[in-house]
Amino acid sequence: MTRARRGPVAKPGMVLTIRYDATGETETFILGRRGAPDDTDLTVYSMASPLGRAIAGARPGEQCNYAIPDGPHLPVTLLSAVPYRSAA
Repeated sequence: MTRARRGPVAKPGMVLTIRYDATGETETFILGRRGAPDDTDLTVYSMASPLGRAIAGARPGEQCNYAIPDGPHLPVTLLSAVPYRSAA
């Protein structure tokens, strides 16, 4: 993982936007517990999920290696991290 020095940290309750570096595709989701919150259409990834474990603690601009179960490691870059309520 490449560490940046500034910006918010990816942690539970944050809305994160990441880029899958191999494809350039982006995804926005909530890092937290599955099933919460109920008032959003965003996907919620658990901290225990492979993506949650990979991105937790990252700051915008940092690249992390996301380990796909039974597959390769994929580089993902955290683009933004904002508290859930601030993102709404």
